[in-house]
This record gives sequence, C-alpha cells and structure tokens, in this order.
Amino acid sequence: MGLDSGYGIGSIKPGVCTSTTRPASPYYGQTIFETDTNRLKYWIGTEWSGITPAPALVLISSTTIGNAVSSVTVSNAFSSTYDAYQIIVSGGVASTDAGLTMHFGSTTTGYYFFQNYSFYNSSTLTIDNRNNQSNFIAAAATTGGLYGNIFVNSPNLAKPTRFDLVRAVPLTNSLGGIVLGFENSNTQHTAFTLTTTTGTVTGGTIRVYGYTNS
Repeated sequence: MGLDSGYGIGSIKPGVCTSTTRPASPYYGQTIFETDTNRLKYWIGTEWSGITPAPALVLISSTTIGNAVSSVTVSNAFSSTYDAYQIIVSGGVASTDAGLTMHFGSTTTGYYFFQNYSFYNSSTLTIDNRNNQSNFIAAAATTGGLYGNIFVNSPNLAKPTRFDLVRAVPLTNSLGGIVLGFENSNTQHTAFTLTTTTGTVTGGTIRVYGYTNS
C-alpha cells in the first residue's frame, strides 16, 4: 500500500483560484490561495476562513507607457472585487509640460468637479468649477516626469463614480491643489484612459491598486 492510499496524500490538494472560482464542494480543512486578493484561506465546514489578513492595498495591474504616445488605456482595471482604487502615475517624461486628463471606460460626458489650486510663487488661490465635462485633469505630464495619485470610488458599481486627487506639480512655476468630483452615471466601468492635453509622453508606469473590502 503506497503513501497516497495509506495516508490520503492524494486528497491533500491546495488550490490556486480566485475569490469567485473557489472549489464548489470543498472538504474540511481544504486550503486555497486566491490570486485576486492575495489571501490564503481554508474551509471550516461552513465558510472559507482567512489564515492571514489581506493587505490593505493590492496591486491589480502595472502598465508601461509607450514611446511618444498621446493617450494610454488601462483595461480590466476595475471589477466587483474592490469598491475603491488608487491609481499612481510615475516616471517617464513629456514632450512639453501638460496635463493628463482621465475618463472612465467609453464615457466622455457627465464629469462634474471642483478645482482649487495655487502656484507656489503666488498668494492667489484659483477656484474653478466644471460641469458636465468630457473628462477631468487627473495628473501632470512634465519634461521632468509624470505625476499622478488618483483615488477612485465605486467605478464598477451601478452608481456615480467619485474621484479626488491632490496635485503637487514640479513645473517652472510649480503649483499645488486639489480636485474633487464625480462622473454622473450608473455605468459599471472596467477601464480608464489617460490623455495628454498637448504633446506626448514617453515611458513611465501606471499602477492600479485595489482597497480590500474586508
């Protein structure tokens, strides 16, 4: 009698799956690893219990920007796994100092937002309200690098998508400020596109992180 039949080793089959493709008929003590949540879990007879806590932020995708492009689309960025996301744009260079606008999926209308910013060498504070726009300024593209840190809430839920960001841009006349807004539809988005307001960008990385729901 071999080890397999004598000790049941053949039945010990830790699995690699996702949080939506867990084994349908697990056995007591079965262990799995979820690739979409980076969590190790085991079956306790009535539910899957976590062995280790999930990280607060999970890297979903990392997209490298091409050479002299004016727009970049990140597909499969949002899903039902997470409700909130952080998008980081870094590295790379721009052909000229510009902004990077963002729109979700194929939606190019219904963006409402508030901008509040000031140049560091000026005491003047600019307040700018925008209604029903085709996109919003999400990041900076400069000859010294690309800078973006965008928080997105509920992009894959059937409700308006909220976004906010803090701008701290190292330009010749450096500026800082905030942008708060929403995309006013119930579209369940899975992707987003960044587009330069002028010129092109080369290199750099767009990283998408999901905030764990539990």
